[in-house]
Amino acid sequence: MIDTATLWDKCLEDLRYSVKDNVFTMWLRPLSTHQEGQTLIVRAPNDYFVSYIKKNHLNDIEQLVAKHSQGSIEAVVVQVDNASHNTPNHETAEGETQTSGALFGRALFTEESDSRSPPLTSQGSQSSSTSANNTSVNNDAQQAALADAADAKSLSYLNPDFTFETFVTGKSNNLAYKACYELSKPQSKNRHNPLFIYGSSGLGKTHLMHSVANRYLKNNRSFYYFTSERFINQLVYSLRNNKIEDFKKKIKKVDLLIVDDIHVLAGKTKSSNEFLTLFADFTSGDKQLILASDRHPSQMTEFDERFRSRFSWGLTVAVEPPEIDTRVQILQKKAAWFGMMLPKDCALFIAQNVVSNVRRLEGALNQVFANANLTGAPITLEMVQYALKDIVAMRVQAVNMDNIRKVVAEYYDVSVKDIMGRKRTRSIARPRQIAMALSRELTGDSFPNIGQSFGGRDHTTVMHACDKVAQLRAADPAFDKDYKSLAMMLQAA
Repeated sequence: MIDTATLWDKCLEDLRYSVKDNVFTMWLRPLSTHQEGQTLIVRAPNDYFVSYIKKNHLNDIEQLVAKHSQGSIEAVVVQVDNASHNTPNHETAEGETQTSGALFGRALFTEESDSRSPPLTSQGSQSSSTSANNTSVNNDAQQAALADAADAKSLSYLNPDFTFETFVTGKSNNLAYKACYELSKPQSKNRHNPLFIYGSSGLGKTHLMHSVANRYLKNNRSFYYFTSERFINQLVYSLRNNKIEDFKKKIKKVDLLIVDDIHVLAGKTKSSNEFLTLFADFTSGDKQLILASDRHPSQMTEFDERFRSRFSWGLTVAVEPPEIDTRVQILQKKAAWFGMMLPKDCALFIAQNVVSNVRRLEGALNQVFANANLTGAPITLEMVQYALKDIVAMRVQAVNMDNIRKVVAEYYDVSVKDIMGRKRTRSIARPRQIAMALSRELTGDSFPNIGQSFGGRDHTTVMHACDKVAQLRAADPAFDKDYKSLAMMLQAA
């Protein structure tokens, strides 16, 4: 019979791909479990947390528990983890309050709650009543306080599986990997400050940042890791309660500051300005700053020039969608971690049909494993094709010339009628050439057929378009990035 820890890990793996990242991190990751007879007890930090899980996720948890326990667990109960309420706080030598039992050491993982501030108490009901009675705190602050109370465990969570050893490298991410690995060394001589990592969601940015933090922890060095939303919540609370200097002083004590999704700060003037003061502190001396975003600093037009220039002071590295060889390696490494055997032809099939990001790649692999566990069938190419038939069908549906024209037209803010028409202005001719090149690459259709589909054009026009796009991609990194983004959107599965 499967043990409780393994059972819950399998449930979390499935849940990770069915909810948004922030929901998983905030509400699901902090849960713990133990088994009493044929009942699985799911333990949450407080009553507010229990109510949220019952309302939003209990049905999914019950189904996954039944599946992974093969029916040996008959009931799931969500209740408050009394141990978390009785856990005392301890003062460090510097007078910093830290939560006992969390993975702190000298490392301050994320936005650590100040135990002296009532709205951030780990008692959910007390937090609610205190906030409601304080007329100086509006509803947004109340929600932030409740979120911090409910998230007491996830705030101190650092994924121990996100290490350099478990990260699969390839051309798409090798520079980012090397930069992170180098600055994680205690006596690194090639530090770049700040290190700015950019790329679409699900490509491994968070894995790399957690890898650095895990290495800092191993070397007994201190750090803070923030998602941008958590950073903003902490700033807002500190500003409204006249504790901003205390907040910044606490952060400045550590060696490393990591802020994920920094682009979310755009448009939040007070939070952005306070961040600039921290930026100055962490880009001088022996400190280190790591930032991550979904795009290059030069493309973050929501920020004014002083932000964009500062973001580009150090080293800017991209994490791009993995090429097919890297996708195969990721699949086989993930399969080995699960203790499963994934034949090479099966890994290749998955990699060919799921190209957009690592998260969806792993989601497809989980679907294959779930199918194998439920049916008891061996993992063969035929079985994988059946398990992923819906994903393949969605991809085939998306990758057709009509949809390619529509996506390209929307991307470049022109009409499909213009792409099909005879206008030769660059603002229309270039998207038309890109649509033709994507049609050739993604559908594999012949030049004559593509020409006919684009308003009855000659096949030589399509050939010229493909050659022109290839030249532009080789000469212009920004153009190449746009092309890859379009291809990724069309192939997303």
